[in-house]
Amino acid sequence: MDYEFTLDEYDRPVAEFSSGFEALGRWLSEEVGSDEQQLEELLDIIEQLQQQRITSRQLFGRDAQLTLNHNEVEAVALALSEDADYELPEDTQLYKDESEASCGLLDFKEAVLAWQKYIAE
Repeated sequence: MDYEFTLDEYDRPVAEFSSGFEALGRWLSEEVGSDEQQLEELLDIIEQLQQQRITSRQLFGRDAQLTLNHNEVEAVALALSEDADYELPEDTQLYKDESEASCGLLDFKEAVLAWQKYIAE
């Protein structure tokens, strides 16, 4: 899983993740952004998972949810979740590759720490 951090045209930080992992980058960019308190809370959750004080945690953002457990982190667009408040027309097929992604907890922690360092600069 490769990633790169840049600034958009409004000088907001953007996390761009490699193909198949885009939803994780979108979570960091759009749901966390440069909010240091949210970053600290996310890192605290990861630490609790690693120390086995908790078994899993779900975080709901404006447009996506993040599910973390001891082994894996998964980001899914809320429009794709089974809990969505609406039904799509029959035979509708969604392109999910950029709207859901998962990776190992340690890889995600590394990316979050790199993001924290990037936005602090």
